[in-house]
Amino acid sequence: MVKVAYSGIEGAFAHVAARRMFPDALHVSYANFKEAYDAVVSGECDMAVLPVENSYAGPVEEVGKLLEKGELSVTDEYVLNIVQNLLGVRGSRIGDIKKVVSQRKAIEQCDGYLKEKGYEIEEAVNTAVAARNVARKQDMSVAAIASLEVAAIYGLKVLDEHINERDDNNTRFVVVSRKDNVTDTE
Repeated sequence: MVKVAYSGIEGAFAHVAARRMFPDALHVSYANFKEAYDAVVSGECDMAVLPVENSYAGPVEEVGKLLEKGELSVTDEYVLNIVQNLLGVRGSRIGDIKKVVSQRKAIEQCDGYLKEKGYEIEEAVNTAVAARNVARKQDMSVAAIASLEVAAIYGLKVLDEHINERDDNNTRFVVVSRKDNVTDTE
């Protein structure tokens, strides 16, 4: 079975992209971009799905530096439309929410919405971690900003959909693999 590395936990946008691109593969989580990249270099995984640019936040510099090393080849790319949603625990209502947890860029993407509601903000490493933490704490006053996919994974209720300010929020992911795994199709 093909093993695909990604950075983050189950439900992270890189995981969503990897599942959409390679639905029948084994998806392997790594703590960060470098670990996912190195898993392919070492042969532990066949390929990695890494974000290189977000239309809202710009290039992912850490991934760019990894790609510059040239140890792996870019073999494909995928553009994922990023839609942020407000997720709470089962039984909560939007009026219960006092604090919102998410990754800094996701918070920025929903800035107008968050200011309008007057929520207290707390940063998390990424959107999936924020959602997982909200699910674990079971506090009806705390919500996460994350994808619909992550809501299903962690059993969260969608309180409000598509709260990001721009509809053109996309992240471009690349697939990297060892040069000896790249086949010439010409």
